[in-house]
Amino acid sequence: MMKKIVLSAAILWATQSMAQIIPNGGFETWATTGPFLAPTGWATSPAVVQSSAAHSGSWALQCKVDTFTNPMTSTLDTVAATAYTGAATMGPPPMPGTSFGGFAYTAWPDSITGYYKYSGAPNDSFTILAQLCKWDTATHARTIIKQARWTSAAAASNYTRFSLPLIASGSSTTPDTAFIQVFAANQQAPKHMGTSLWVDDLGFITLPNAVPQVSALANVVVYPNPFTDKITVSGASIKSIMVRNAVGNTVITTTDKIFNTSELAPGLYYLTITNIEGEITTKQIVKR
Repeated sequence: MMKKIVLSAAILWATQSMAQIIPNGGFETWATTGPFLAPTGWATSPAVVQSSAAHSGSWALQCKVDTFTNPMTSTLDTVAATAYTGAATMGPPPMPGTSFGGFAYTAWPDSITGYYKYSGAPNDSFTILAQLCKWDTATHARTIIKQARWTSAAAASNYTRFSLPLIASGSSTTPDTAFIQVFAANQQAPKHMGTSLWVDDLGFITLPNAVPQVSALANVVVYPNPFTDKITVSGASIKSIMVRNAVGNTVITTTDKIFNTSELAPGLYYLTITNIEGEITTKQIVKR
């Protein structure tokens, strides 16, 4: 019996030692930001809730669809919650607390893991995105080194573990920043009341003797970046292209490799590219 206890403890220690820490990945620490309560180390949109329905500890992240009065228009808008790591600032190259949408990170994990529950309205789905990035001093943007993206509509009434492999872009460059984003609902469709996603205990995992996976999207190039009136995407068989703003709202959906961006306001955007094989990559782009 003592051998079994010692062996179990050793296995647990080995598993934990391979996990790379995500700041406040257990969502135990929260602070008031403006009129809303948000997990420390994360930037959030409205409809993010501090939930006592945790997988472990006291709190979990709950992202749901809810209604809020738009302060600009005084209209009642339906909002799908979004949460992402880091501070909502346009800071310089990666520095803890100043880099947009991320935190300083230099490891090379194989996957991101965590626990989730989900209750979705019809035609809704959630997304969990993780990226390891490197600041490009030439383009003044982040180059994605590894990425995991998971979109699902499957209901889960009890906490369920997920493990998403981080797919390499083809570069062996050491990342300097990690970025994680959670979407409560389908960003390309109308928002539906009743949708809710709970996430807890996020972590990066490095497995021994793992075989690197390289995406067919490794050669995708997006230019110019920064951009002004148009964007060109080259290097892959593109199925669709979607541009989201800094808070996760979709502002452009297209199948064209060259498309107009003149109506976009200056700022930071995320360009998500899907190829004909169904693989997805996301590029961070900036409009002047």
